[in-house]
Amino acid sequence: MLNKFKLFTGLTEAETEHILSCFSYAGFAKKEQIRFDDSSKDYIYLVKSGRVKISYLSPEGKEIIVTILHSGDIYSLHSEANATVLEPAEILYIGTEGFKKVLMQNPELAAGLVKILGVILKNTNDALLNLAFKEVNSRVASLLLKTARERGISTGEGLKFELGLTHEEIAGLISSSRQTVTTILNRFESAGIITVNRKNYIVRDMEMLIALS
Repeated sequence: MLNKFKLFTGLTEAETEHILSCFSYAGFAKKEQIRFDDSSKDYIYLVKSGRVKISYLSPEGKEIIVTILHSGDIYSLHSEANATVLEPAEILYIGTEGFKKVLMQNPELAAGLVKILGVILKNTNDALLNLAFKEVNSRVASLLLKTARERGISTGEGLKFELGLTHEEIAGLISSSRQTVTTILNRFESAGIITVNRKNYIVRDMEMLIALS
């Protein structure tokens, strides 16, 4: 069951079942904040299903979304970020002390964890740099390019992927408005750079998308 999680890639079924027994389970409804039985932030959690928005609020109350977690992703409550469920989610969680024991019993997990934490840090830095230095067109193009490279499947039409985000959620990720996002995506589609079918995207002109990002 845990082989869907990036952290546990390469473990045997027996090892994954043992690790699974160390985690607790919680279900969350859409728009719920991820919190557990107490106010402690000493938890590591895994998204078994659903999507979770990780965001911060500025002193003025403006929301900045740094990433969207999908099935298989890992995160921690230590970041002080808000974790809001975008669709009904199943979460597996463990206290940091318990997680340390899991790592000690399975030292091969440490290398994978370092790699995942590096990706999380890079994604956060990229999001902040995009907001600071890129215009909205470039932010949209960068988001599409990153997702296409990570999850895209080659087809006869181009690189196809499911973004899994509404225009409003995209706007939150790039700190813009839904109307602006819609206008830019329509412009990209009219230019033959992408094709959009609800949440499915096809990149038809990768070179142009790279140039815009």
